[in-house]
Amino acid sequence: MKNYIVYFEIFGKKMKTTEPAETMTEAKQNVIDKIKWHKITEKPQDEFNQSIDMLEDIIDILGGKKK
Repeated sequence: MKNYIVYFEIFGKKMKTTEPAETMTEAKQNVIDKIKWHKITEKPQDEFNQSIDMLEDIIDILGGKKK
């Protein structure tokens, strides 16, 4: 295990932290795992979301949607 310095940016603020890990990828993942997500919701009455919903309905009607 080695110490890695991980440089990252959140909302335009550049930051760095030291993470003990086996690989650089693991050090990066350790930083990502420390982020606390509180809530994610779909924006109501959003024109973009409504447009995407209509496009998905059209694709369903045409039978082109594959899962």
